[in-house]
Formats: sequence, structure tokens, C-alpha cells
Amino acid sequence: MMYMTQGVEMNTTTGGGLSSGFQRMLTGQNFFISDYQYKGESGTTGTVALGTDFPSKIVRLNVPEYGGKIVCQKGALLCASHNIDIEMEFSKNFSTGFFGGEGFVLQGLTGDGDVFVKAGGTLIRRDLGAGETLRISSGCLVAFSSGVDYDVQMIKGFTNVFASGEGLFMTTLTGPGVVWLQGQPPERMISEIARRVPSG
Repeated sequence: MMYMTQGVEMNTTTGGGLSSGFQRMLTGQNFFISDYQYKGESGTTGTVALGTDFPSKIVRLNVPEYGGKIVCQKGALLCASHNIDIEMEFSKNFSTGFFGGEGFVLQGLTGDGDVFVKAGGTLIRRDLGAGETLRISSGCLVAFSSGVDYDVQMIKGFTNVFASGEGLFMTTLTGPGVVWLQGQPPERMISEIARRVPSG
């Protein structure tokens, strides 16, 4: 949080008990969760300003508009309405979690409300038709809507694998549904900065 105006009160809890807290930790969130409620005079409003831990764009998504569920990469969620549940969404196989660059545990966001997710660099939205496939570089995934199939496939061709700089595997997303991508994954930027820091 950056700031909150007069009349806004904060209440920090485990948000459903120890089990819910540990589930959030596994998806990249904090064990505790803070609720903000405005208790000022009737007819007035308050403001809560939130920032990110990395230069990012923030997008607001209404979960019911996307089939009642949005799946995000680990740590992509910034905040959500109080009636949004944060669940663990496991990769469906070992190769997807190990090679996909997104990890074994994703964030499943369900409920009747809004969520705010963050993306590094350029934020891209792609609407996929039924059976339409999009192949992306590891780490570029931000989120996808209910109905999108998430998998990992090996890049074909010896030269493509060793000369393209994309690695051995690419994440594959198959519609129907909506996909959000980021042009500058935090890990990629950190890696580039570290590579340029003089050693010794």
C-alpha cells in the first residue's frame, strides 16, 4: 500500500484461517491479508493507493466477465475484491511446471468481483478462438481466462533450440478464452541487470 485517505480502516487477518494463509503463500501472496473498508460520512468516499514491487502496468479484471475464473502466474495478483477466493491452480503435468517458466503452482481467482493483476513492460491481450493456439516464451504469461488450456511443448529444430535464445520449451495456450501477456518479465530484467554488473 502507498497510502489511504481519512476514513479508510485496515484490518489484517489470515483471511480464512491457517489453511487459507498457507495456500496464498504457495501462490506467491502473503500469509496475512489486509482488508480496507471506508467508514467515513455517508455520501463520501475514500481512496486506497497501491503500488507494485517492480515497475509494472496494472490491469483491472472483472472475474464474472471471464467465466467466473481467472488463472494468473505466481505473484501476479496485486489485490482483489473481498469476495474473491485465491486458490492453488496446479500445472497438469511435471514438464509444464518444470520447463514452462511459470512454476508448478498458479493462482486460481474465483468469485463475483474484481481483481487487479500486474504485468512488467508492455501488457498484451489476446482473444483466442476455439482451438486457436498461441505459443509464448517462458515467463511472459500474466493470466488467462477460464476455458484456456495451458501446456508446454518442445521447440522443433536443432538450430531453433540452440540459436534462437528461447530455450528448449515454449508455453502453449489453446482457446477459447482470453490471454494476458507481459513484454518484460521481472526475472528477465533482473537477469539482464545482473549480467551487466561488474564482478570482482
